[in-house]
Amino acid sequence: MSSQQAHLNGNQIRHVLAVMSQVNSVLSTIERLADSSNSPFAREANDLSAVERKSIQDLVEQLRSRMTTVLAELGIPSTQKDMSARWSIESALRVADVSFSDLGGRRLEGYGELDSGTAAIVAKLSVELRRITEQGIFMLRKRS
Repeated sequence: MSSQQAHLNGNQIRHVLAVMSQVNSVLSTIERLADSSNSPFAREANDLSAVERKSIQDLVEQLRSRMTTVLAELGIPSTQKDMSARWSIESALRVADVSFSDLGGRRLEGYGELDSGTAAIVAKLSVELRRITEQGIFMLRKRS
């Protein structure tokens, strides 16, 4: 850092960290888009060449590296890793489980009448999706 020291108050530091966190989320989205897994639910077509994907990955890496340097130059300690990835994934799977439970007949009937055969199919699929989700939660719990 130069001979001049940055002097930020607590609110300014929190703002800088919030900006960096938001940009990091955007960069994660960019990484996901550049490394598209061809999900049937993705809205974006995987139309990047291998060279473009690599360039995007390099750009994201460069931005994150520079963001880390900026924090150091401002005298702001990097965000502490105070959460477990295991816990965060389990929480996300629980959200998915609740969402899948909303597929059940009563919720869907709120959008219009549902014949009993279709209601049974949807209920079965909801249970199946929830079972897969619960397997993920159980797997994470086994290792903790």
